[in-house]
Amino acid sequence: MTVILNLPIARFQFELQARTVLSFPPYAGSTWRGAFGTALKRTVCVTRQPSCAGCLLQRSCVYSQVFETPAGAEPLLSKGTAAPHPFILHPLETSGRQYQVGEHLRIQLTLIGQSIGHLPYFIHSIQQMGEQGVGAKHGQYELLGVWQERCLGTEAWELVYPLAQQSLQTLEALMPPLPIAPKQVQVVLKTPFRARQSGRLMDSEGFELPVFLTGLIRRLSLLSAYHAQTRLELDFKALTAAARQLAAVETKLQPFEWTRYSSRQQAFIAMDGLVGQFSLVGHDWQAFWPWLWWGQWVHAGKNTVMGQGQYQLENVA
Repeated sequence: MTVILNLPIARFQFELQARTVLSFPPYAGSTWRGAFGTALKRTVCVTRQPSCAGCLLQRSCVYSQVFETPAGAEPLLSKGTAAPHPFILHPLETSGRQYQVGEHLRIQLTLIGQSIGHLPYFIHSIQQMGEQGVGAKHGQYELLGVWQERCLGTEAWELVYPLAQQSLQTLEALMPPLPIAPKQVQVVLKTPFRARQSGRLMDSEGFELPVFLTGLIRRLSLLSAYHAQTRLELDFKALTAAARQLAAVETKLQPFEWTRYSSRQQAFIAMDGLVGQFSLVGHDWQAFWPWLWWGQWVHAGKNTVMGQGQYQLENVA
């Protein structure tokens, strides 16, 4: 059965200039995500309630829909309390870096489905982040401009919001055509992939390809249902059974250890994940090719909003 994914995805890069010294931890995704959430809530929340739960505006508020996406009647989330978030804030090269006054840096924001229409709120929030300060030392920056990728995966960027002109002109969200499934492909984990199986965190010795694949299908189908109002008719039981027959080859995975501070729990939390690569060969895995191809732009595993779980398909034969 041919699966067609009608899920708009757009990637934006924000060009920034340091106003004070900026310092970031070994993985900066959590730093950017935390500052973004605080700034967005300050920008759009009108009730000033401490929690979105029970708020009259919960299902119409931009912050709630994007940052604390409420679960609905979707059967796939019958045991959960929240839907997948329609954004990814990628730290790009800022992880582990320090920037001096005047230096330029970039972060990337991926928007999915209806959240693309909320871009002006996000631009304003990222501007506010620069005034309030980010990181442990609350370093400040100014926004210079916003760039959009013309078509996913091309790395061709066009300036859509030059700050001097105060005019936002976005491009149509274009998805590249799905190529024919190759006989062999290498999956390269660019940022830490984090997932659990049977209550434990997967490590380099216990990586399970079926968990990776079924989690990816679940994520894409839920994003489609919640943020593009398109429910995919899939036989999850059959797909899960097929995935369990597969195994990765040439697996070279290493642990990536880092911690983040949770203001809610007032404690440091381990966020270990996996980076590296593995390969898929033969014909049996090709039924999962569309999901692998599309998943490159929505990431895989847990904590994707922080930029984790980014992977790239390489060496396609």
